[in-house]
Amino acid sequence: LNLRNAILNNNSQIENEEKDIKYELNEQNDENVNTTIVANSMEFGEGFSADDQKDIEAYKKAKQASQDAEQAAKDAEQAAKDAEQASKDAEKLKESDESYTKAKEACTAASKAKKAFETASNAKEAAESALKTNADEKPSRINLFSRKTKEYAEQVEKDYERAKNAYQKANQAVLKAKEASSY
Repeated sequence: LNLRNAILNNNSQIENEEKDIKYELNEQNDENVNTTIVANSMEFGEGFSADDQKDIEAYKKAKQASQDAEQAAKDAEQAAKDAEQASKDAEKLKESDESYTKAKEACTAASKAKKAFETASNAKEAAESALKTNADEKPSRINLFSRKTKEYAEQVEKDYERAKNAYQKANQAVLKAKEASSY
């Protein structure tokens, strides 16, 4: 009898561990939204409603916007550094043909910073749109998507500011380079 109870307890423990593993796998699936989810809410009772689908689409949109904004911020910061370096070089070579070339380099870099800033602006608009699409908080596993969408939108805002500041730095560098080269 004791042996039988021990076996039943062990089986129960194994079932609980399997449930925990299934739960963790579901959590991972929620994180990995790129996998196609095929479910019929009427049939399985665990499918995604129309609001859930909106949340998932908003999440995907915000995630992409976040990636775009982050890359744009990096590009803008690099372009600003390039513009500042070209500006410093132009100042060292004051009013020579080479300073004119350096001023042109600063302008080219500032143009790249502007494009990156525009990309960040578009990403910001996409993230804001995703937030508007996002359904209200509700008690379900889909809350993960709502929360992540908000986190991505906040990150987009930060990256947008980084790109904006870099673009402004690049413009300042161009002004200095133009002045140094009598451009």
